[in-house]
Amino acid sequence: MQFDVPRDAAEVRPSLVLVNSVVAAPDERDALAEVASAAAWFVAVAATSARGELGDDLAVDGERMDALREMRGAVEQILLARPRASSLAVVNRHETESAPSWGLDLDGRGELHVRRRLWGPGVESWLGIVAADCIDLVRRGGRDRIATCATPGCRIVLVPDHHRQRYCSSVCAHRTRQARYQRTRLRADGSA
Repeated sequence: MQFDVPRDAAEVRPSLVLVNSVVAAPDERDALAEVASAAAWFVAVAATSARGELGDDLAVDGERMDALREMRGAVEQILLARPRASSLAVVNRHETESAPSWGLDLDGRGELHVRRRLWGPGVESWLGIVAADCIDLVRRGGRDRIATCATPGCRIVLVPDHHRQRYCSSVCAHRTRQARYQRTRLRADGSA
């Protein structure tokens, strides 16, 4: 199974990548339905991160898949519904326990470097990144701007870059325009 994960850094919101791990169009797929698909999906997610940002342990087992599902439910509830205390607790726990932080290092020549400190294997660190992103979306008022793609059948969640943005991608916009064109053409042919 192949998963499309946004690669443009401007559009990547880790919390929405996780929420969108269930894709409706063209066929319902849940990336976290089983360990094998969750592992493939997480490899695709890790590939969008800076090299080595999530460490070397990108394994997904049953426990990590459950953690991903739990976080997806919590983030979805916080961003798209009326938040519950239990959802807040999940996000806050991951932000506190596993969000990467920045540190300073000196290399062998005495050069100063900034590096990201990870607090666990890949999935755990990424869940911390998701938690921090979810909190940032709420803090910056992004929760109020969240929308679902306007293409019928597509349930991709996005934060529009512009007030006129209605689609998650140019593919969905094109699909909707084509469907509208076909309907118009059928009506014109039927009335002729």
